[in-house]
Amino acid sequence: MPHDAYLVIWQIRLPEALASLILGASLASAGAVLQGILRNPLASTYTLGVSAAAGFGAAIAILLGAGYVIKYYLPVITEPYLVIIGAFIAASLAALLVYFLSFIKGASPVTIILAGVAVMFVFSTGTSLIQYFSGNPDVSHAIVMWMLGSVTNVTLNYIPYMALSLLAIPYYILISWRLNALNLGDDVAHSLGINVRNTRLAAMLVAAFQAAVTISFVGLVGFVDLVIPNIARVLVGSDNRYLIPASALMGADITVLADVVSKTLIPLYVIPIGVVLSMIGAPYLLAIIISRGARYGYE
Repeated sequence: MPHDAYLVIWQIRLPEALASLILGASLASAGAVLQGILRNPLASTYTLGVSAAAGFGAAIAILLGAGYVIKYYLPVITEPYLVIIGAFIAASLAALLVYFLSFIKGASPVTIILAGVAVMFVFSTGTSLIQYFSGNPDVSHAIVMWMLGSVTNVTLNYIPYMALSLLAIPYYILISWRLNALNLGDDVAHSLGINVRNTRLAAMLVAAFQAAVTISFVGLVGFVDLVIPNIARVLVGSDNRYLIPASALMGADITVLADVVSKTLIPLYVIPIGVVLSMIGAPYLLAIIISRGARYGYE
């Protein structure tokens, strides 16, 4: 194989394809779980503030020089890794904060959503303040580009770490009967002997950390965890034994398709995959709402 072809396939295209597969499967399965345990078809990692927190963590890392500040002390941490670490730490803290707020006030779906929205606004405001006071156009541009989401900077070294997020899918399937009970309402789940609070919070934390692992490597990617589970639910129903695997497979396929479109839609330009997914996801979501109307949702 020619050297140029080897570089293109193994160093560029393969990491992007694998990252897209992992990203789509992870976010879609996490979205399916969150929508079920919160009984809200609009629930997503944005609802829990995880995505906004990841953006805040990345913004701080970029503001600090993305590795140059601590490279003297920790030479193994290179420029991109500080952004990844910052995003993951902030997203994890957001998940724990929502967990804490929900636990002390009762882990009802409404409480979790309200806590997540509050956390989301706090971190979004922090990111905006960093951009406003940075005084460096390059920093502001780097933050904006990271928040658009892209798999073009992913290398093969990242893939094993991103793949850890896929371990959550077998866990979801293992507890799918509990998740199905939660879909029927807290009273029904409680009557079946399920600890509603612990089950909901555990699933929420796993989904949040699952999203944090993937988002920290590629930036903010929306609509996968929101739209794909809604489409899968129309096709296979709300039984999590089938919904979660279907969401993961569909999310992986759509994300890879979005990656291809991002490189071919406008010649000589690569559109961020987060933008392409929004372009694909929004019409689908509108179509579902218009076609199903009041018949869709959690009764």
